[in-house]
Amino acid sequence: MEVSECSPQRHSLLDAIHRFNTATTIMDETIMVPSMLQDITPTKEQEMPTKSTDLLGQDNNLYDSYLLLKSLRNDMKWGVHRENGVTGGQSPDREAPEEETSDLVDQFQHHLRGLLSVLTKLTKKANLLTNCYKKEVEAGTAGPFSTNHYY
Repeated sequence: MEVSECSPQRHSLLDAIHRFNTATTIMDETIMVPSMLQDITPTKEQEMPTKSTDLLGQDNNLYDSYLLLKSLRNDMKWGVHRENGVTGGQSPDREAPEEETSDLVDQFQHHLRGLLSVLTKLTKKANLLTNCYKKEVEAGTAGPFSTNHYY
């Protein structure tokens, strides 16, 4: 099972969050031995059309990417916490002055576009990790000690 790519009809924040959550859940359920990721390097056909360094970081460390994706999913589900409590900036009850309203709309749209872009990239990263792990496990089960070779 793999999360579908972003289509123009499904370019909403809620859909992007759902796709990211689904991809990271599948990744988490598929990867039974996360430490195996330390020894896996994605092959050329497993890399995304964009630079792999954009999705995997400079050293293509799949294990660190796995931990990062899990952490981001938890932050998204449960909120980001600091040592002294939940982060929040301004109080939600406080009203913005009238002159800030138009700026808030621009800020919201800017951050929404950015969040959609980041969630799409993170979803691709989770799918890539899952696929790399699956290929490694499949390659391991097709080896000379596989049960398929015993009669």
